[in-house]
Amino acid sequence: MPLHLLGKKSWNVYNADNIARVRRDEAAAKAKEEAEEQRMQEVDAERRLAILRGEEPPPLPPTESPEETEPRRRDREPGVHRERKKRKRAGEDDTQFELRVAKERSVAIQVSNDALRMSTSTAPIVDASGHIDLFGEERKQGRHLKNEEAEKEAEKKKKENEDQYMMRFSNAAGRDGLVGPWYSNSASRAELAELDQPSKDVWGNEDPGRKKRDAQRAVASDPLAMMKHGAARAREVKKERQKVEAERLRELEQLRKEHERKDRHERRKRERRENSDRHDRERGRVRSRHRREEDGSP
Repeated sequence: MPLHLLGKKSWNVYNADNIARVRRDEAAAKAKEEAEEQRMQEVDAERRLAILRGEEPPPLPPTESPEETEPRRRDREPGVHRERKKRKRAGEDDTQFELRVAKERSVAIQVSNDALRMSTSTAPIVDASGHIDLFGEERKQGRHLKNEEAEKEAEKKKKENEDQYMMRFSNAAGRDGLVGPWYSNSASRAELAELDQPSKDVWGNEDPGRKKRDAQRAVASDPLAMMKHGAARAREVKKERQKVEAERLRELEQLRKEHERKDRHERRKRERRENSDRHDRERGRVRSRHRREEDGSP
């Protein structure tokens, strides 16, 4: 009896826990990358806006992350307060810990960017149509700006929830795993076959009946068509046999009924004959008795 141990292995790539862990890691890395990219774009936008307004552009942030610069700063300045190292919470694995840390960092970066933006101007920079607004007109300040980031995040979560229930070996190829190839569509195959079929004879003349003959030849040489034809013929033969058997049984039933009718007729005829003979014998005995009585009288 074979043992199915693949599903119990911790390194099984199709295990639900491993799939969820990989997706959480990817989501954490993507969130971190998007937060960093958003921060850099906002800083660049602030600098360009300040240059366009004729103001002093804010300095560029350091290229190194805070966790890389903090140890060096602590080494150079021994009196500086050391940041407390983040630790895991109770029941929290590595992936959940990294997701929480990345979320806290993104929130801190967003708060700092909001503070920087509020220090320069309270008017929105880009309107709903994607145009840069340098003057902050009051009629545009109350316009509702669509939060594309929230919609993307909601769409991503919805996709992840759907993938948790739809993950199979069939779509393990990726996002388009469920989409069939071009040759799997029957309509496409029919169109390609229609285009590939020649419509001319061997001399290059137009032959309108060639497609029909080719189709008939293909059907005649198709093993599946031959099998279907054989099965249909077998069904017809079976029906013919059943019909012949039913006819034979009907004839036998008619012969049996005819034989029974003849037997009844012969039996009745025999009974009538026997009755007639018995009656004749009775009459003969009566006559002979009368004759004896007449002869014996004085």
